[in-house]
Amino acid sequence: MQIKRNSKPGEKILILADFSEGNWKAIQFAMKQLYQSGSEICIVQTWQKSNFGFSMVRDLAPILQNIAVNELEGMKTKLLKHYELQDSQIKLYPFEGDLLSFFKSETFLNEKWHVVMAPGEDSCKLSSNPRIAEIIDDIKQPLYILTGENSNAEIDDVNVFTTSVKPSVSVLSSLAKIALNKEIVFRVYLDSSTYSVSIIEACKRLFSKECKSSSLQFYESENSANQQGLENLPRGHGQRVIVFDENYQRKYNTKLRSCIDSWFIRSKGICVGNS
Repeated sequence: MQIKRNSKPGEKILILADFSEGNWKAIQFAMKQLYQSGSEICIVQTWQKSNFGFSMVRDLAPILQNIAVNELEGMKTKLLKHYELQDSQIKLYPFEGDLLSFFKSETFLNEKWHVVMAPGEDSCKLSSNPRIAEIIDDIKQPLYILTGENSNAEIDDVNVFTTSVKPSVSVLSSLAKIALNKEIVFRVYLDSSTYSVSIIEACKRLFSKECKSSSLQFYESENSANQQGLENLPRGHGQRVIVFDENYQRKYNTKLRSCIDSWFIRSKGICVGNS
């Protein structure tokens, strides 16, 4: 498949892999909506050895690492088969530790990313997942969450949460590409608790300019960037894209506690993350 190249070069795309079929869904979305000439497609798959000291358990560490590496290599092979990419454009990161540790690494902090994940859950379940809040807080950069269990379905709507004075150029550019499909509904949630009416109206004009071919709805809320904002999304089980714009001061919800994240426990029975 040939990819249209008409945007700024060099921006990097990061896929958060989780040993699920959602990985390919995230990759397809990234290639269609975020890819630019010269972009690197980076895929991170975390793995974590047990803290137990028994030799039999410790010996599992290289096995878990190899499984993560093989999973990544399989995705790379599929990418090269379906898209016209150079081998050097695809970077694989098998990372020992959980995602929150990866977000603190130099590999992540030293680059600008479009981060994409597809957990395979309905959007109404996301607000009850504590790890979602931690991921949103730690990333700070543009984050695209694809929801829904049917990986082959078309996108029904796009929901954008922004708490910045001005939406980022990278997110506006991606929304403009998605808006080429006139049947998609865009909902933009603006933080009215922080900014003046004039700033809110300026943001609305920017979004309207980029998404003029689609159905565009604005919502002003004091909770647009926290858990309540996500809970207020319209209920439904269709395909949905949830976008958190870049904001290095963002605090989604700091009171949620860490828990076992079933999102990263997949068919192979491997625990990736804190336990």
